[in-house]
Amino acid sequence: MDQGNQPAPQPQYNGIPMQPKKKKTGLIIGIVLGVIALIAVISAVLVYFLWWQNPEKMVTDAVSNAIMAKKMTADGKVVIDMRDQGKIELNVKTATDSGKSKANIDAKLNVKGVKKNIPLKGAVVLDSDGTIYVKINNFKDLYGTLLEIVMESSSGGNLSRSQIETYRDQTLEKMGSEIDKMSDTWMKISPDEIGSEYKCGINALKKIQSDESARKELAQIYQKNSFFTIKDSKISDRNGGRGFELQGNNKSNSSKFEEEFKNSSVGKALSKCGKSNGYDSNDESTSIDESSLKVWVDRSSHELKAVELKGNDKKASVEISFDINVNKSEEIKVPSSAESLKEFIEGFMEGYSSGLSSTSTR
Repeated sequence: MDQGNQPAPQPQYNGIPMQPKKKKTGLIIGIVLGVIALIAVISAVLVYFLWWQNPEKMVTDAVSNAIMAKKMTADGKVVIDMRDQGKIELNVKTATDSGKSKANIDAKLNVKGVKKNIPLKGAVVLDSDGTIYVKINNFKDLYGTLLEIVMESSSGGNLSRSQIETYRDQTLEKMGSEIDKMSDTWMKISPDEIGSEYKCGINALKKIQSDESARKELAQIYQKNSFFTIKDSKISDRNGGRGFELQGNNKSNSSKFEEEFKNSSVGKALSKCGKSNGYDSNDESTSIDESSLKVWVDRSSHELKAVELKGNDKKASVEISFDINVNKSEEIKVPSSAESLKEFIEGFMEGYSSGLSSTSTR
């Protein structure tokens, strides 16, 4: 065969690898996936800072979470300055869990015109059925101080300090057994002793504790009608939370909240408890001249971490400041035995009258 007429050799495509094209395709897919992942990360960060960290959302969530919580602890201070009458300072540590609450109180009362402060250290337990248990830890000091104040006031300043102290010591000695018993005894106040409105209110609160749907209903009502706006979001951190100063100037939302609350299951239950359990946002007697409300909210969980409330008018000023831990609690022991507070006080006053007459004849 003529070599010039032979067909030209064909290239062997089957033997040539095609890997470069696959590598290029894989690289493109990798870049696309990387860009998508980057966009997702950026979006998540933006959502976190622009939505989840939005001050209004943080505060609204904090209030809602507090409503939904079944347990919490709080540690703080309450100061009530009654201008011309006196001043009360209370250091309080409290915990609540499943309808039961307890509080340890260290208080100091300064009465206008009285040189000596009145001390009070005690504990309070509220059982789920509404029974209140009270114990005074420093009753001897408290009673001795009250004796001094009464003697100084009733004598019109005619008794010397030595005479007042002598009278105090004689009375404390005479009533030693009653005083010792008072210091070590839990006393209780039953719901029946307080009244029907209190019992009704306790039953309504029990509904909140036991019925999650009732708590959700209240939280949703607040979320729809939040009447707080952010006044300042640059408050220093406290108890691990971000701080906000609030102002409640949204009267429209406040009215809507009040109306929807009245129609809620809890509101309807409370409405049966009498007028004293109602609330009128237009009642001028509840208004104050100046007020400040600050809250601190956990950045991640949006749980309430602290609250500070200050109110001031011509008659009095109030400061309330607490660090709060939501969904944490302590063991709450209801006293296994306790005496009736009413009967105990009646017996003590009989002993006081006896001691008073005995001391005065010395």
